[in-house]
Amino acid sequence: MDYVTLVTQAHEYLSALQDQNERDFHLSKYPRYDWDQETGEIIFSESGQPKVAAKVQFVGDVSTITGTWLWAWANPTVSEHLKQGVLKVKLYGEEHGIRQLSESKWKADDVDGWEMTSIAALLLNAKGAYKSPGENGPIFMVFTDIQWAKGVQPQ
Repeated sequence: MDYVTLVTQAHEYLSALQDQNERDFHLSKYPRYDWDQETGEIIFSESGQPKVAAKVQFVGDVSTITGTWLWAWANPTVSEHLKQGVLKVKLYGEEHGIRQLSESKWKADDVDGWEMTSIAALLLNAKGAYKSPGENGPIFMVFTDIQWAKGVQPQ
């Protein structure tokens, strides 16, 4: 599959998941979220009460300083257990000659970040994705599982 076809399929896949997550979990309604590298989770909350919990794998980040994409598998600040998924994306890139998937760092912007996240979501059969602001630019992650937090009744 060529790169444009892959990006198109991945975008459609992730867009459908994001729409479904909004319908099922109302993620945009929660004023706060916290992610934790130790637990590998992102928790969406309201008034100090956890509402939705998702297991994550980090995909990568876009630096607003250097204007580059850096894959999580090449980032020493990402915990090993949170980048295992994207190693599969790297392998796919190597096998199919897609440099954007196999080169650790390259010139990029926010659109590229979403494209890489969409491809990771498709290849990893993810349940959704999230972009978190970071000190030097956004951090992209995919959900490997998403559910209501313990004790929360589905709305």
